[in-house]
Formats: sequence, C-alpha cells, structure tokens
Amino acid sequence: MACQHPIVIIGGFLVDWTAYQPLATTLETTCRVPVAIVPLTQASWLYASVTGSYRSLLELTHTTVEKACREHAAGRLNFVTHSAGGIVARLYLGDENYDGVAYRGHRRTATLITLGCPHASLLSWTRRTMDFVNGCYPGAFYGTVQYVAVIGRAIRGAFPGTLAEMAAYQSYRLVCGDGTVWGDGVVPVESGQLDGATNYICEGIQHVPNRADADWYDAVLARWVRHLE
Repeated sequence: MACQHPIVIIGGFLVDWTAYQPLATTLETTCRVPVAIVPLTQASWLYASVTGSYRSLLELTHTTVEKACREHAAGRLNFVTHSAGGIVARLYLGDENYDGVAYRGHRRTATLITLGCPHASLLSWTRRTMDFVNGCYPGAFYGTVQYVAVIGRAIRGAFPGTLAEMAAYQSYRLVCGDGTVWGDGVVPVESGQLDGATNYICEGIQHVPNRADADWYDAVLARWVRHLE
C-alpha cells in the first residue's frame, strides 16, 4: 500500500526512540512514505514524570513535525504512537493551552494510531495531564482526524501468579484500579480503547517493543496500517 502523507512515530514511557527504528523501516517499506521518530529518551520521560508536565515532550514533537513537513513539503501527516506517546499526540492535536502552549496539530493530522496507549489512567504523575486530555478532547474528538486505537490481549493479571501475571496485575491495578483484568501486560484492554475511534483488540500482543519472546504491535501491522492516509 502507499500513503499520501509522511508518518511521525511517538514512542512510549521510558522507551528510547531508537527502539522504534525497526517499526520505522517497516512503515517506510509498507507505506512508501518518509517516517520520522520523535527523539524521546528515558531522560525525556523522567523529566516529564518529575515535573508532572508533558510540555517538553510536546516541544520535541513539534520540532519533529515541523521538520518532516518542511523537508517533504507536506501539509498533513500521520501519527503512529505507542503507549503514553498516544497521550502526547492527543495533546499535540489540541486547541487549548496546556502549560502555556497549544500546537493545534489537528489541522495537519490525517490519522492518529495509538498502540497500547492508556487513554484512561489512575497513575498519579499522569493524572493532571490525563484529566486535561480527556476533559478537553474526549474520545475521537476532532472530526477531521481518523482515530485508531489498538490494544493487545495477552496476559490476565493475577496475584499470586507467574512473574508475568504478577507484573501485569501491579500495572493494571495502577492504571485502572483492577489488577485481574486482561491487557497487553502493561495496559488493560479497557484503558487501551478510545470512544469513537476504530478500536482493535489483538490476541497475544504484548506491550514492550522488540522482545524476542513476544509479539509486539508490529505483528498485527496489517490490521491497522491500512488506516494511514
């Protein structure tokens, strides 16, 4: 398939941007358009968690978007995001001031795809930002943007249980308050869906990218890549 618009990838919490290079290569080959990755590092995410603000992540996103649009003479683009990167993108699309800035990225966004994104979360350091996003831009908010939310169903949390089940239990409990639900090992299925979006639940897909022993969201690429414009 061929897309019309460049793709920008926004990675997830504490995952260095270089982990998404294989995905970028796959998307370039599949969609035949340029792909850029927002250069978020573990330090970028730690700073955001300490300050409780995604402002610095938005600035890096804006710089990447501006460069991609300028270099490829693009008026619109597609976002492919992983985990908390989906929240960064939803903020970037918005018209309302967030910590003194509003980028209004919806005007140049064709499609927003979220992979394993916690669209609802009880985590304390994300709570202010999450409340802002869901209060100002609930669900698939902008009618000019195509929203696609993909979530894996690989592990049911349990305590006691296997190491994977207990880790999932702790993560699910922090995100949604119930550790015994199904999810991708980090994000519960319910939290990974977005009202009004095209939602996919993918069996066996786990949260962390590039693991040799588990399928990540690129394993179900065919299900969601067709929505890129």
